[in-house]
Amino acid sequence: MPGYPVVRTEFLKDAPSRGLLGLGKKRRDADELPKAGAHEVWVYRVEGRYVVNRGELARDDDNVVRADCVSLVNISRGMPITVEMTIPSAEASNFIMRITFSCTVTDPALVVRENVQASEAILAYLQRDGKLGHLALGLRMAHLNQLRREATARIRAYTEVKPPDVHGLDLRFLGVEVLTPPDLEQFEKRRREAEAEHTLQRQRVGYHQDDELDAERHTQGLEGRRRGGKHAADRVDQEHSHQQARKEQQHIQQVQAEQLAFARREVEYAFESFGGDPLKALIFAQAKGEIDAKELAERMVADERDRVEYTRRQGDLDRDDDRMQISWTHDERTKALSSDRDEQREASNHRRLMELETVRAERQEIRDRRQEDREDRHKQLDMQLDVLRELAKRGHLDMINVQVDKLVTDIYGGTPAVSNPDRGALPEADQPAPIEAEKSASSETGTDDGENDNDPVEIDIESKDEDDDPGR
Repeated sequence: MPGYPVVRTEFLKDAPSRGLLGLGKKRRDADELPKAGAHEVWVYRVEGRYVVNRGELARDDDNVVRADCVSLVNISRGMPITVEMTIPSAEASNFIMRITFSCTVTDPALVVRENVQASEAILAYLQRDGKLGHLALGLRMAHLNQLRREATARIRAYTEVKPPDVHGLDLRFLGVEVLTPPDLEQFEKRRREAEAEHTLQRQRVGYHQDDELDAERHTQGLEGRRRGGKHAADRVDQEHSHQQARKEQQHIQQVQAEQLAFARREVEYAFESFGGDPLKALIFAQAKGEIDAKELAERMVADERDRVEYTRRQGDLDRDDDRMQISWTHDERTKALSSDRDEQREASNHRRLMELETVRAERQEIRDRRQEDREDRHKQLDMQLDVLRELAKRGHLDMINVQVDKLVTDIYGGTPAVSNPDRGALPEADQPAPIEAEKSASSETGTDDGENDNDPVEIDIESKDEDDDPGR
């Protein structure tokens, strides 16, 4: 197969100009650029920069025109890459390991710039493990299966402890295959053939000796028959026939047992060599001439048909499981939504109740504060009226100038009924009825003007200057 991930690299000439007298826009010819498949991208080298083209750049694009080199990069996901590694054994021969990694390109531009080849990077990564090359020094060629287990465990542990770090590539370990050495394969084959030939030869010698003994006994029996008479001779001859038939039957059974044992050893060797792969077994049978190419193709087609049918049935079962899961999830979701709506409704009612309690508390607090403000204001008014009464009792009203109009307005909030321009007018302070009326009116209307409730009533009293008294 071509290189991976860099499939092909082409050096580009300067793009020719188009149009009349070469004044048109430059553009690359289609033959200059390598053909890319659906799993491949172009990487252009433009003045030391590397530009990735996934099919969006046209042939007249500035980067394509100014590029001096283009590389075709395979970006297939999970591409299996196999490398071979030879390690020495305890004998004068080597083991060959085929190690497979799954490769995925993560940065095409970096792969091209660093000239990364997956097989070389994997081999260099494995060679950095110093113990891997010495893994089979204590193993003989017959310890093939032990090496397979140890090599798989060693490489998997190495990738876990020190994962491969290759620029632009993501590598994941898949498996190890240790090839059977050709010398060992030929030796085992010859050993099995020699063992079978020796067994058959030993059986032939034994059968020949048995035949000779039987012939000798038969001769002796004939002599005895001659001496013992015809009846005895017939009986001996009959017994001899029975014994000969029984021995032949035992011989046939023993040969069949040896054939079955030989066939079993052949099956065990084939299973060990092919690793349970039916395709390899069919190819081996075809190579030995047990089946022809037509039968091999028919069996391969039948196996593929069975695999497709199994995959289809498995897909039907998976879809049935998905439908049952969706139905169950819908029922559970409906129950969950109903429970959520009940919880939300209960939470909303609780929140509204708390808001109503808060509003009621705020309103009660406002009413209490207004009530306190009104009581403070009434106390101030009572104190001011007490001052005026005390001044009136002592006759000091002649010495001060009381603005009656303003006083009445501040106390009752209206126009005074009686006014005296010379001295001012004293309101009916000693009568509590207007004050009580004002309190009642304020309570009924619910006045909450903070400015009127909180502003104190000031009594404007001006003392008469003694210099202005005409009597002095």
